[in-house]
Amino acid sequence: MKIVFFGNEQLAQGLVRTITPCFDALLESEYEVVALVLPREPGGRSRGKSLEMVIVEKARAKGVRVIFADSFAGIEEFNNALGELGAEIGVLASFGKIVKKSTIELFPGGILNIHPSLLPKYRGTTPIETAIMNGDSVTGVSLMGLVVKMDAGPVYAQASLEVAPNMSKQEIYEKLASLGAGMLMENLPFIVSGEAEPWVQDEDRATYTQMLSRDMSQIKPDEYTAEQILDRIRAFIGFPKSKMELAGVKITVVAAKVSSEPSDGAVRCKDGMYLELLEIIPENGKRMTVQAFLNGRK
Repeated sequence: MKIVFFGNEQLAQGLVRTITPCFDALLESEYEVVALVLPREPGGRSRGKSLEMVIVEKARAKGVRVIFADSFAGIEEFNNALGELGAEIGVLASFGKIVKKSTIELFPGGILNIHPSLLPKYRGTTPIETAIMNGDSVTGVSLMGLVVKMDAGPVYAQASLEVAPNMSKQEIYEKLASLGAGMLMENLPFIVSGEAEPWVQDEDRATYTQMLSRDMSQIKPDEYTAEQILDRIRAFIGFPKSKMELAGVKITVVAAKVSSEPSDGAVRCKDGMYLELLEIIPENGKRMTVQAFLNGRK
C-alpha cells in the first residue's frame, strides 16, 4: 500500500532536536512511502542545521520523493502531482498548514493525523506548550481522521502520558512522538481494512490553543503565581523564552523553582511565594547559574 507523509513531526516549538518516529516506522514497514510533503522548503537554522532538514535527509536517503507545497502554481497543480502518486492513504504529523478538502479527497483512505493532545482538548498549534503552561499532570496523543475543521476529525485511538513536574518540553515531545508512532502502526492495518471504528469528538468539550508569540515572553510576577510562572518557563523554553531583568541586566530564565523563602535571585510573585532563579542567560552572554551571575555583578 502506498502512503504519502505530510509534515516534519516537529510537534512543539523551540525544540533542541527533532525526532521522526512515525516516518521511520513507516519506512521500515511493509508499506511504501511514495512522498514526503512539506508546506515549504526548510528555512531557518538551529545548531548549524535546519530542524526540518532531518526528515528531508531521511526521505532522500531512502529514495522517497520530497514535495514542497509552495513550489506549485496553485492547489490544482499540487493536487495533480499528489494524485499521480496513486497513494491510498496519507499520514500527517505537524504539517503546519491547513490541508484543503480537495487534497484530503485524493486519498481513498483519507489522511490520518497524529495530534499531541487528548482531543477534543487542546486543538490547534501549541498543545504540548499549553499542557505544560496549564500545569497538566496528564497529556497524550490522538490518532484521528483529518477534516477541514482544525483537529475536529473522528478519533481512532488515544494514548496518555503522565507529566512529571520536572519533565522538559523536549522530553514530553519525544515521548508523545514515540507514543504516536506506536499507535499509528498498531491501528493502521485496521483503519485500512475498515475494521476500525472511530468515535466522533464532543464539540461541547473542545478547547483551542493559542499561538506563542514573543509578546508572551516577559515574566510578570504581579500577574501570576510562582507555580504558574514556573510552568510558563518550562513551556517557553526555546521559544518564545522567559525574560526579565535581574540586577539591572536583561536575562532569559532557563531554570527555576518555587520557594516559600526569599533568597538571592528570588522574585516574589502574586501568591506571596517566590520564584527562585537557578540558571539564566544574560543578554549577549552564556548560560550560567544565578549565583555565578550575582557574584560577577558584585
